[in-house]
Amino acid sequence: MTTEPLERSSLGSLGLLPTRAGDGRTMVGHVIVCRAGAGEDDTIALWHLDTEGLRTGAWVKPAAVALADAGTARSLLGLCERKALLAWDPTGALTALRALEEVAGVAHTDRGACAVTIPELLAEIAGVRAAFAKRVAEEKAVKKSITELEWAIDLPDPLPATVEQLERLTGFGELVAPTEAATEALRISRLGGWVVQRWRETAVALGRAYLRATFGHPTVLAPRWESRLADAYAGRR
Repeated sequence: MTTEPLERSSLGSLGLLPTRAGDGRTMVGHVIVCRAGAGEDDTIALWHLDTEGLRTGAWVKPAAVALADAGTARSLLGLCERKALLAWDPTGALTALRALEEVAGVAHTDRGACAVTIPELLAEIAGVRAAFAKRVAEEKAVKKSITELEWAIDLPDPLPATVEQLERLTGFGELVAPTEAATEALRISRLGGWVVQRWRETAVALGRAYLRATFGHPTVLAPRWESRLADAYAGRR
């Protein structure tokens, strides 16, 4: 038996709810925050990406407005509540969020504690796949009928070290949005959705009873990934 991509299977068919982590806690998804551009083109873009890798909302505000008007700053911060920050590197996003907090006159929130980065998500999925493969090899040693796992898309070793390297792996074309910040937010959201699909393919392997007995039942996202999202929801970060 070989694995099939989870794109052919719905979460519902696996008994999964997109807003329920494996530990039973609630999670609602990710927020992507980008600030880029100069002068009148300096904007702040926020994108929402749900647990299934789908973009569910997008907002772009001139930085000159967002960083001068307390109401606008509070509105943007409100869009981040209960969601985990998603980035390749969260440094720039955290800087933008701290600036918004100062303008809004609200207490600082440690959003970095629940942030998830694309490199660490890829590493978690690669680690799970390696553990699955090791367990398959053990089972195959006593049951010759066992077949190797096959992934719709293999993750290379080493994993992509830059956004550009990952984009080459995905085969995505060039993106152009109205502003530089919007382009970057869309770029990260597209890559985030691609990584979600790699996990969904991985979770299908748990259709094998001996893998499920060792690693547990399928989850919407990888375990540490889900934990960050659930922490963000619980802490209203």
